[in-house]
Amino acid sequence: MALTRRNMLLGSAALAAGVSVPAFADERIARRQIPGTDDSLPVVGLGNSNAFRRGDVPASEAVLERLQGFGGRYVDCNGPSRFVVAEAAGNIGFDDIFPGAYFDLADAGRAQREARSLMASLGRNQLDVMLCYTDQVGAHWDVLRSMKDEGLTKYIGTARHTSVYYDTMIRLMETGTVDVLQVNYSLLEPEAEQRVLPVAAERGVAVLTNRPFINGRFFELVRGRRLPEWAADFDCETWAQFSLKFILSHPAVTCVLTETENPKHAVDNLRAGLGRLPDMSTRERMRAVIADLA
Repeated sequence: MALTRRNMLLGSAALAAGVSVPAFADERIARRQIPGTDDSLPVVGLGNSNAFRRGDVPASEAVLERLQGFGGRYVDCNGPSRFVVAEAAGNIGFDDIFPGAYFDLADAGRAQREARSLMASLGRNQLDVMLCYTDQVGAHWDVLRSMKDEGLTKYIGTARHTSVYYDTMIRLMETGTVDVLQVNYSLLEPEAEQRVLPVAAERGVAVLTNRPFINGRFFELVRGRRLPEWAADFDCETWAQFSLKFILSHPAVTCVLTETENPKHAVDNLRAGLGRLPDMSTRERMRAVIADLA
């Protein structure tokens, strides 16, 4: 996938020769409110990068530095990745990081110990958000709620990346106990906008979206294709930003997560959080472009 993405970036740069590239006075990405709170999140975050999974601290520092430089905060991390992110963030002085940490709730005592260990690694008295996978919700959601009640975390949430879990997500939001939801949503996987996103908007749930490029399938689809000239109308420079700006133009989306260990790709992704977003009619044009290619 790296080669595909690299080629897409090179192709976009070549096509842009002689075309005015947007220049932004403030290279810090936009922020959106976490519903019902005074907190906000920058609109582009990082998924659980392979650098985190490998335990590669220098590579993790490189992508976190790009996130920090654009004013980003959110980083998805699970298992040992949580502590790699904490170490890398500490090394570069990334004090404002907002890690979305996952916990296995089958063993409540272990989950609580891991939460306290992560707090110590981050130098904090409370986590920003504790997440569990949606397939664990039925048996263990009360465990997560009790951890919030005890002050171990400010927010609680659930995450998955297929429509199989949409019914459970909706039921959970309707209980009024979930603060954050992570769900797949993109031009190639738009199903969440029919059912999940409207409920999130109605219930005041922050929405993080995953799979913006469908593990590289989006880039395979647009490879060799010219970015529409009208993409410049919403400050879109590359195909990656085409996908990301479509996602961010949905009002229920709080933050889109992009999973990369390549600093150049991270910068490309983060720039989707700068400038204008497509309006409703432009969103339909974007859908048509991708539908024709698919």
